[in-house]
Amino acid sequence: MKKLFTMILAAAMCLSLCVPAFATGTPSSTTIPERMMPNSIITYGKNLEITIEFDKDANRPTTMSEQNETPDLESRASEDALFAQVKEDAKALPSTQIMTSLPTPVPGMMVIYGSDGGINHIYYPEGTKAVMTRSSHVSLGTRRAAGTYTFGAHDNTITITNSSVTGEGRFTVFRAGVNGSNAEGRGSSGKLLETGDVATNWNYDNPYHNTAIDARALDTNIKKTVYKNDIGELPDAVLDVYFWGWDYQYFGYMYSDTLSFAGRYYYSF
Repeated sequence: MKKLFTMILAAAMCLSLCVPAFATGTPSSTTIPERMMPNSIITYGKNLEITIEFDKDANRPTTMSEQNETPDLESRASEDALFAQVKEDAKALPSTQIMTSLPTPVPGMMVIYGSDGGINHIYYPEGTKAVMTRSSHVSLGTRRAAGTYTFGAHDNTITITNSSVTGEGRFTVFRAGVNGSNAEGRGSSGKLLETGDVATNWNYDNPYHNTAIDARALDTNIKKTVYKNDIGELPDAVLDVYFWGWDYQYFGYMYSDTLSFAGRYYYSF
């Protein structure tokens, strides 16, 4: 299961994840910035001084060995109509803007920012309790009451009706031992996660394991059927996509631990 803001900040992991961009000694901070330069990784030191690094794997060029993906333009119009109809149906349902406050920085905390400079994930060092204002988590096989829920700095929106769920906003990514996954890479379902597995946001939407979800990356128009086999605390995203390897594209993107992109998903129940 994805760890809630908890990981062991091993030095080896940091070396493989990122390259130094600025030296330590940045003035101390008592708040987590909502935005940073794209693909930034900040770590709070003993006195809350900030070390800033950049993900060395971000924006890697494509290569001939990558899997060919074809944009799905044929179904885009009908899908647009479906999402528009869900929004129309939801007008009669409650609409809630969820206000959450970011946790207070502690020594050893790591914050990973995405391709757009927004927060992807927040991690605490092992043994440190996370203190954060957040909504109640929903149980497996359930979701919040029917209505529209908007949250995060990017106004992510999850719309729940009596028979369907749509999520529109940011997609983020994770892999074993990084970005919230346990070191073994086993999801909340008990499965060893693989390409095509995703985590939903457990504050709003927790479908049964292996639920098939239609997902689209909006900027590339790549559409996939993905499977919910994990769950997590996504501070500013509707879906977290599991690692697909280093050598080919998925949703039209090369993997990096700081990747984020605009997307939407849908499933019925």
